[in-house]
Amino acid sequence: MMNIAPCLAVKDPLATAAFYRKLGFGVLDTGPLNPEHPLLIITHDGKPALMVQTDTSLRELLPTMQPTNGCSGIHYFTVADFDATIERIRPHVEVVKDTVTNYDRTGREFFFCDPDGYILGIFGPDNIDDFRQQTETATATETT
Repeated sequence: MMNIAPCLAVKDPLATAAFYRKLGFGVLDTGPLNPEHPLLIITHDGKPALMVQTDTSLRELLPTMQPTNGCSGIHYFTVADFDATIERIRPHVEVVKDTVTNYDRTGREFFFCDPDGYILGIFGPDNIDDFRQQTETATATETT
């Protein structure tokens, strides 16, 4: 199975990692940071979710990358206990859009931005067991 973990261009990987830790994310210990190319892996439920690296380092790797946040869109995280998650993170984030029912009416979403201006969404499915079964079925189909 292939996982997707966006690499976000940030000003300070350590400060960004500290922000995500306050929200309950983990940070994978990959050893000492390379001062020229610092890269940290942010985890969610023990799995890689995001990578953060300095803008300068990413531009050295990919000189054609545009001088913006490095990507556009919303990075979503699915959680089993939506209410508890929002209650825990709300004091630490800048809310972009408060809790709404998602478009297909299968759950709720909450949007906030991180210190580098990236927008993140928390998705809480109405039925986490059904959601897990759907994603496991989709994953099994992809690998066969």
